[in-house]
Amino acid sequence: MNYQLNSIQEEILVGILLGDASLERGKSTYNTRLRIEQSLESHKAYLYFLYSFFIDMTKTPPASPSRNPDKRTGKVYNSIKFQTLSFPCLNKFYELFYNNNIKIVPVNIAELLTARSLAFWIADDGGKSFYGQTILHTNSFTFAEIELLQAALLTNFNLRTRVEEKRPGQWIIIIPVKQETSLADIVKPFMPESMMYKLHLPKEENTSDSE
Repeated sequence: MNYQLNSIQEEILVGILLGDASLERGKSTYNTRLRIEQSLESHKAYLYFLYSFFIDMTKTPPASPSRNPDKRTGKVYNSIKFQTLSFPCLNKFYELFYNNNIKIVPVNIAELLTARSLAFWIADDGGKSFYGQTILHTNSFTFAEIELLQAALLTNFNLRTRVEEKRPGQWIIIIPVKQETSLADIVKPFMPESMMYKLHLPKEENTSDSE
């Protein structure tokens, strides 16, 4: 299928691939599809917002699969997801973000990461600490890859960050509130409304305190 991504789709794709979104490609001779899954209870509006950007690449609308209770907690964690058809235009992103079917941080991430990408990265897999700091859950990446991300955030947006090891070999990136240019000013024009609570905003702007 000769579909071409527009620049907005590409910027969003970079952000969500740093988060929870995934690309699937059976063989190097096959084309690639995008798969997005989020919590049904808290992120349904966000998933449908993402779907609106990629709807032309899909065949079926988002759906919530049946799930069995979690063996550890006994709870049922419902999710909602959609996936695109397979397209050649997604192949280059698979080659950038995957190595031996494992998601990686591209070495040229600084060239790819825009303000819109950062907004969707935070929306997709970010959080806010008790002190208002933004947390990027980079647990699946290596420390060298996290250093690449830190360098990109500093070079592209002048954002100072620090790293915390949450578990052995698993780190998160923390963006402190105090910056020369506030994180909110950088990403707010692109941030999905339902995810705005992940940013440190003045009280009069922060209309949503929870998911």
